[in-house]
Amino acid sequence: MSAEPTLVRDEQRYPAPPADVLALLTDPAFLRDWADELGARVEDVSASGADGGWRTEVRMRVPTRGIPPLFARFVGAEVAVRDLRTWRPDGDGGFAADTEVRATIFGRDAVVLGTSTLTADGNGTLASSAARVTVDAPVVGRQAENAVGQLVTVLLRREAELLRRRLADGGRASSTP
Repeated sequence: MSAEPTLVRDEQRYPAPPADVLALLTDPAFLRDWADELGARVEDVSASGADGGWRTEVRMRVPTRGIPPLFARFVGAEVAVRDLRTWRPDGDGGFAADTEVRATIFGRDAVVLGTSTLTADGNGTLASSAARVTVDAPVVGRQAENAVGQLVTVLLRREAELLRRRLADGGRASSTP
């Protein structure tokens, strides 16, 4: 693992209030659709409300095509990923989440820990994400962290594209839970 973790930041704007964006992000059908967009095989999706907040968990097998060739030969065709998000009201009409994404590759942990916020922005929502990426790999840790960081950016953008389509479609997800 490198001394300084790789940092990932992303901002997106949506033409809907924070509560509408959160409703999609915590909808199991939307989460299944998101995994489908990634070409992933869903193993389990759960969403629940607890203590005034919401918790989502997606377990999926994500294809590794498109990762740097240096790592592709070591990880195989897909990697098991667990995406856990715990949302809560921020007290100002928006929402904040703690995010934890984990994958284990040949006994080495790749971990993304971060926060996301949904805040009112005019007639819409500003979604901001910030995360630290760490990979427990002594020799290639920094290179692996950069690769995982690039992948996280792609995943966030795919999520944003799907959110925009669903919001334009009245918030409907296409899958059935």
